[in-house]
Amino acid sequence: MTDSITPQHWTLLRSMRPQSEDALATIAISIQGSETSLSAALDQAGHLHLLIPVVHGPVGNPPSDLNGLKVRHRSLAIGEVLDLSAPSSHEQVFTPFCAEVIDAVVLQLRDPWKAVAAIVRAWQSAWKPMRQAMDKITQVGLFGELLVLRSLMIPALGAVAVDQWSGPDSERHDFVGEHLHIEVKTTRKSRAEHEISRLDQLRVPTGRQLLFVSLQLDESASGDESLATQIDAVIELLRSDAAALDLFMAKLTNVGWSDELRSSGELLRFFTRTEEIFAVDGDFPRLPDDFELPSGVVSVKYTVNLANLPSLDIDEVIEIIKDANQLNECG
Repeated sequence: MTDSITPQHWTLLRSMRPQSEDALATIAISIQGSETSLSAALDQAGHLHLLIPVVHGPVGNPPSDLNGLKVRHRSLAIGEVLDLSAPSSHEQVFTPFCAEVIDAVVLQLRDPWKAVAAIVRAWQSAWKPMRQAMDKITQVGLFGELLVLRSLMIPALGAVAVDQWSGPDSERHDFVGEHLHIEVKTTRKSRAEHEISRLDQLRVPTGRQLLFVSLQLDESASGDESLATQIDAVIELLRSDAAALDLFMAKLTNVGWSDELRSSGELLRFFTRTEEIFAVDGDFPRLPDDFELPSGVVSVKYTVNLANLPSLDIDEVIEIIKDANQLNECG
């Protein structure tokens, strides 16, 4: 085990993520090659924890919670602990923060509660930026991409599917492989109509195949799916591949996801009404490849209606994805 606390601790813990809501996966922290009584931990929701054994609770007022950081006195199976926790999206701040706490408690032998209170005050500016709200359009679009990643790409390719998820990178298509691209469009409309926002979005790249996934959602407070349920399902599928899981979490952060959204009133809930997949070929409604914008027109948006268009079977699509990936490996 490496000294102090590093990103590798969180990577390993994500591969050990517990199934139960009240369980914690833990790893002992070592300092200068010697194991300490402190532990890094991860809960079922993916939150990061530093557990510091204590013999008593805080004296006076405990350190105040900051945006994304919680300070708790807890009784666990291992005994009384001071529990510092933060969402996974705060890892880059939480890791060095924890390293300073570990140094203060283990090497400087400071009282844990007093040390944490002082270090929290010193780090306040790092925790001040508030999470940006994720608007409804972004949530709907991300939900569709994650549903495709979970139900099509990972079943077909395994963990390598995360590499092909290009939506967070603002590429032309949401999934990009050497021989296959996939565009995902998600709507809350009652019709299978989707807005195309780029002139080249439905152009099939030379030598590649393009699939179009059409998702229709019903937004409802009683919906059984949300971004959180999709993220949890993907994390479960990637549990055995720590590198892919880390890449997935990094891409989520890039697209604006924060675990704080789980408990906020902003998180939308859905029922999935329809999921259809189409080959973008000569019968697919789109502007012709040689279409050029008139002089002075810099962009165009148009709407496609997919009603009565023949769709592909899910199993057929999975085979298409597999075949395209085998061409990648052979090529």
